[in-house]
Amino acid sequence: MHWLITMQQIPISKMKKPLKGPSVINKESQTGEPSKGSPDENNEIKERAPRRIKPVFFAKAWIAIVASVVVLFSLYLVYVLYRTTVSDYDKYARAAADEQWTLMTYSANRGMIYDSNLVPLASNTYDFTVICSPKMVTSTILTREQIMEGAVSILGVTYEKLDSIIPVDPTDKNDKRNDVAGCDVIKNVPQEKKDEFDKFLKDNKVKGFGFVAVPQRYYNYGSLASQVVGYAKNDGISLNGLYGLEAYYNDVLSGEDGYRYSETDEITGGVLPYSDATSIAVSDGNNIVTNIDISVQRIAEEAAKEAYDKYDPIDGVCAIVMNPYTGAVYAMVSLPNYDCNDPYGKPYGTGQESWNYMDSETRVQYVMANAWRNRCVSDTYEPGSTFKSLTTCMAFEENLTTEQEVFNDAPIQLSSQHTISCWAQKSLGYNHGEETLEKAFQNSCNPVFTQLAQRIGLSKYYSYVRMLGFYDKTGIDLPAEGKGIFHQTPSVVDMSVLAYGESSTVTPIQLITSYCAIVNGGNLLVPHIVKYITDPEGNIVDEIEPEVVRTVFSEDTCKRVRKLMEGVVSDGTGSAGKVAGYSVAGKTSTSTIDVGELKGAHVLSFSCYAPSYDPKIAVLVVINKPRDHSVGSSSAASTAAKIVEGTLSYMGVERRFTEEEYSELLKQWYVQKVDGMPASQAASRISVNGLSTLYGTIDMTPETIIARTYPDYYHTLYKTGIVVLYPEGISEEEMLTTRVPNMSGMSAIECIEACLKMNLNCKIDGDSDIEGLCIAQSVPSGSTVYAGDIIVVTLSNVGNGSSQTTERTDALPPDTHDEDEG
Repeated sequence: MHWLITMQQIPISKMKKPLKGPSVINKESQTGEPSKGSPDENNEIKERAPRRIKPVFFAKAWIAIVASVVVLFSLYLVYVLYRTTVSDYDKYARAAADEQWTLMTYSANRGMIYDSNLVPLASNTYDFTVICSPKMVTSTILTREQIMEGAVSILGVTYEKLDSIIPVDPTDKNDKRNDVAGCDVIKNVPQEKKDEFDKFLKDNKVKGFGFVAVPQRYYNYGSLASQVVGYAKNDGISLNGLYGLEAYYNDVLSGEDGYRYSETDEITGGVLPYSDATSIAVSDGNNIVTNIDISVQRIAEEAAKEAYDKYDPIDGVCAIVMNPYTGAVYAMVSLPNYDCNDPYGKPYGTGQESWNYMDSETRVQYVMANAWRNRCVSDTYEPGSTFKSLTTCMAFEENLTTEQEVFNDAPIQLSSQHTISCWAQKSLGYNHGEETLEKAFQNSCNPVFTQLAQRIGLSKYYSYVRMLGFYDKTGIDLPAEGKGIFHQTPSVVDMSVLAYGESSTVTPIQLITSYCAIVNGGNLLVPHIVKYITDPEGNIVDEIEPEVVRTVFSEDTCKRVRKLMEGVVSDGTGSAGKVAGYSVAGKTSTSTIDVGELKGAHVLSFSCYAPSYDPKIAVLVVINKPRDHSVGSSSAASTAAKIVEGTLSYMGVERRFTEEEYSELLKQWYVQKVDGMPASQAASRISVNGLSTLYGTIDMTPETIIARTYPDYYHTLYKTGIVVLYPEGISEEEMLTTRVPNMSGMSAIECIEACLKMNLNCKIDGDSDIEGLCIAQSVPSGSTVYAGDIIVVTLSNVGNGSSQTTERTDALPPDTHDEDEG
């Protein structure tokens, strides 16, 4: 211990004599004994010996440690190198590529949707998302509050939202709003609002805001054919179809996005020279051209809306117009409908008060259930008497009856719970008795068709039902198609009531497709919305040809049934479907609900084709459960007549008038007195004779009580006439007005149609030649008159001159209005 202390107290540098280590060691090595010297020298040697051993030990330890570290580090480097170049190569290569290479994507344009005449129904546009970097929002001109007020005024965003985004002091680190690098301010900003806000930013030198263009779909005709066209929505990546053609043909319309993968400078972002870029060109979506004709669609929608407003049906109105020889669908209407540009907005026919009462979630559920669904392909209903045409076809095909065979429509008791009676028996207390099949077809007597079905037999009857496609979907190119509900193991009772269209259900598209088979000679066709598909340059890449599923009936059978259908319109229950100059053939139906909350309600329909001598179109109208249970099938027939007349006139089909039709055309009917009735009931009463009605104010509803009509019930009108309904409190100054058309050189029917388009009534002067052309009209063209006024025209076959008299009846402003005119 003392030595150690001595070593610590006497440093080597302070020793009196230098150490002679080498000489001392040499002496020891030579003699083998320790050298003898002075005591001081001996002490020095003793002190030095342990100091030589200790540094060597530490040096070796240090070397071992360093070597170990080097070896371990080398092993680590080898491990890392192995990971980066072998096991995790993809990961690190991708990371490196992200630093060195830039991926630029190019969005494909969605294909267009056209009508049959290449009129765009769905096209592309953009709206914008306004974004901002909160702490960068500054202006050298405006204060923070003024910036926010400007954004609120232009964009419609709330002041509270902007206040939660934009910090008061961009340098305040305690303000969490400064921690947000960027955020959305408002989405779906239209181009005009974007331009207005952009100008506001530039004029006031406001920084920190930006715009992101978002592809969107634009529907050129809004609600026209909305359930057919459907709509597409941007999901944040691309436009995707959600309903209608947009959904069914989504892959065709979408195209393929393109990209360019280039090596870029990390600092500037520029493409490096001599680098090889990988790229795939963008492939825009294909276009689809439909069989829908917007003019026919508009005609059908206007007629269906008139019926919807008149009869206020619980489950809406359907209308389909088809080519019976190709299966091409010219028009398809399902009411209520919606605006494709605002699919979550108030649907047609929904009262504003009811809409305001709904919360946002209820509104979504309501539009999905009532407006988005295409009732023509998704909903089913009991076809009623329209099925009698098919039962008759089966009987004719099996040679089981003839048109002149006599039947009795007395009630048929199938069981203690099932008795089949004629509608006359139920409503009038008596039946028609003995009658030919032709007459039974016109009178629509249920027991007669039950007898036919029983002759056909259970197995054979349902074999025809299957052949007509009622157990299957039609294959129409629209999503969410339903199919009829038929018994899988039917009984004789099931067949006996199906013979006249009850106990089973069909979709409207199934029913009209089966009627097209009758019209075209027996071929069941696949209905088609799309006509052909083109590439972005307009070249046809796929043409949809008519597709025959199978032949169900012979031409002779179909011809005989078509003749019976002509009689239904000319002499039977379908007389409301008559159209002067266009011979219409069809079958009416009134299917009654016998149980449940809707007991007593009717499903009214009329399926027809025209002209009967050279069919151009097949038409089906379904009015589903009018709230007024007194409304009959004539409502559907008259609606179909409007569609037939408008469509064939648009198609340029020449009218062929018979003497009877000329006489019928000029037959006049008194306007029904409907004062005090609800508007829906009043419209139904007036339409019994084929007259149309028009609401006199925009706020009228089916429940509005009618105070008077114009013309009133003292006047007579042709079947094509129009009557305006007015509620209490409407003065003459508030009545609807219109302008008189120039009818010079027009035929009688053209004059009537010209007036009808302007909501006017036309009458032919009694001394006119009905086959002549207009040479004079009672009110000069261009004059302003009341809607519903009567314009008298004079026709002549002598010369082709024309004159317009200054005589006026019912023109504005009237001092004394002639109430007894007509």
